[in-house]
Amino acid sequence: MAYGMLKGWDKVVNRMHFNVIKACLGVIALCVMAPLAMAKSPVADVTNVRFSGDAAQTRIVIETREELDYRHFSLAQNGLRLVVDMPVVQWQLKGTPAPVLSGGGDGYGAVTKYRFGQYSQTISRLVFDLSEPMDVEKDFFLKPAQNDGPYRLVLDLRKIDPIAFASEAGFSAPFTPRPVRTARAQTNPNVTITNDAVPSHKRYTALRRARKVIVIDAGHGGRDPGTVGKKQHEKNVNLRAAKALKKRLEKSGNYTVRLSRITDVYVPLVDRVRFARSQEADLLISLHSDAAKNTKARGASVYTRIEWAGKRTKKEIMQGDRSIIGVDIASARPGVDDILLNLSQRQTQNESAIFAEILTPRLARVGPMLPNSHRDKNLFVLLAPDVPSVLIEMGFLSNRYDEANLGSDRYMRKLMGAVGDSVDAYFKQTARLHASR
Repeated sequence: MAYGMLKGWDKVVNRMHFNVIKACLGVIALCVMAPLAMAKSPVADVTNVRFSGDAAQTRIVIETREELDYRHFSLAQNGLRLVVDMPVVQWQLKGTPAPVLSGGGDGYGAVTKYRFGQYSQTISRLVFDLSEPMDVEKDFFLKPAQNDGPYRLVLDLRKIDPIAFASEAGFSAPFTPRPVRTARAQTNPNVTITNDAVPSHKRYTALRRARKVIVIDAGHGGRDPGTVGKKQHEKNVNLRAAKALKKRLEKSGNYTVRLSRITDVYVPLVDRVRFARSQEADLLISLHSDAAKNTKARGASVYTRIEWAGKRTKKEIMQGDRSIIGVDIASARPGVDDILLNLSQRQTQNESAIFAEILTPRLARVGPMLPNSHRDKNLFVLLAPDVPSVLIEMGFLSNRYDEANLGSDRYMRKLMGAVGDSVDAYFKQTARLHASR
């Protein structure tokens, strides 16, 4: 009987051991399967990328599950692009059946298309290809409009000068994003996202200055006397005019004025252009005096760069005078340098023409003007692709009346006063144009 009781108790113990082991295995299975189930259905962190506006002003809205750390910067090599970095995130945009780590779509306005992917162990990257040079004018997060709505990262883009875009390109502060809660920190080897270096770069500040910078170039000088009249040398007349214009402009308190030369010295043409660019000039005014075999010829005229002179600029840059443009185009994809240069030249040429059209009638109120007084010419000093430039021929030293006028301090003050008034009107007009954009 004792043996039978012991045998029965052994069966009970064995059954208990089995149930305990079974229960433990169940717990282990739950612990293993739960993360796998979660991995199959992760929560997306970015749910939409949408656009509004036009090619001059484009708004990008990135909808997210929560407010994320982010940074943005531009790139000019291999195309014009805006880059937005954030922590490693899952993407599930409209039409995507499940969260993904990479993809892309069509853009709108100044954005031709966009793509996203995992850039590193800690960063996801969103790249917008641009049709125009654009700057991020404002960027901010908006909280959900409804309880279950998304956060919205808003980037407002505005069209800017191509040289300003190229100068800013590549600037990026150090970035260590705070991870999002559902991020998967594994690198996807199949993601093809841009891997451009992001060096520190001096940011372009000329467009943000309160005081405009004017460079006045007194033509000729030193061993180059220019035109020689009966009583005067052109180099001296030009320098007197430059100093008179500087005095007029500085009197207003609105400008920082620089002279390409302040004494009777020779300055090579390329150095005059380099000087204007090094000063980040908003306007270059080159002053000259004319001459002709016909001594009856008289009157002032205004020159801006002829359209095909852009080819000369490109030739000068390619032959080594890269300081004319100040952007390393050698490292860019073939065609990008042409786009940047042509866009910049087109805008600069338009702004030069605006100033010339403002200037010409004001000069006519002071003294005689040549017929068709606003002219185009391939002059080296007008080649800076990012500085609006005009060359003023103030009169003919070969004509006794013009020479007498240019030798008169009173006439010179009136003439340079008209130029100064034109500068004031020009910047008021361009400010309105920029504001309307």
